[in-house]
Amino acid sequence: MSLNINNKSSLVNNSNEEFNYFTLNKKVFNELILIPRPKNILFQIMVHLACKVTYKNGLVGVHSEIHKTGLAKELGINDGHITRYLKQLEELNFIKIFNTTPLVLQVLEVPQAPSFNDIKTVLLYIHINPQQFNFHRNLKRKTAFFETFQKYNSQILVERIKKAQVPEEHQTPENEPDNFDPFDFK
Repeated sequence: MSLNINNKSSLVNNSNEEFNYFTLNKKVFNELILIPRPKNILFQIMVHLACKVTYKNGLVGVHSEIHKTGLAKELGINDGHITRYLKQLEELNFIKIFNTTPLVLQVLEVPQAPSFNDIKTVLLYIHINPQQFNFHRNLKRKTAFFETFQKYNSQILVERIKKAQVPEEHQTPENEPDNFDPFDFK
């Protein structure tokens, strides 16, 4: 389902163009609007989150910081009810919440989004793919984001080092002479 919206903020995955649309799976529309139970507020939240999502991976709260109270205020919802609505969306498997303050979640209905298990996996993904979040241009946001999750940073770097591999074609010489120069400078 594609709906036209007027979104003036640039899409983080394509720095050269601005898009004015978002995508949600038809499952969201069918389950939240076309059934007899009133779930219009849940649909409004999903549409709002879909406008804030990073296009390739479905993450919300990475490119710009989001809090539940701010989300409730933008949508005109009672602050006390937003947590309950987000839990309902998570139970319906439309979103997956990784962190609550600030809010970091994934909209699961984004096509071809990778699957994340926990906040550590999300942080590792962000460390490895900073260009998908425009962190190579927005260093201030990158610093603020990773400072929020300082307690995980050392664990993330250890995981990143564990996953690093030496290429198969890389060969180490068995017996190197003492004056061996790997760059062949003489």
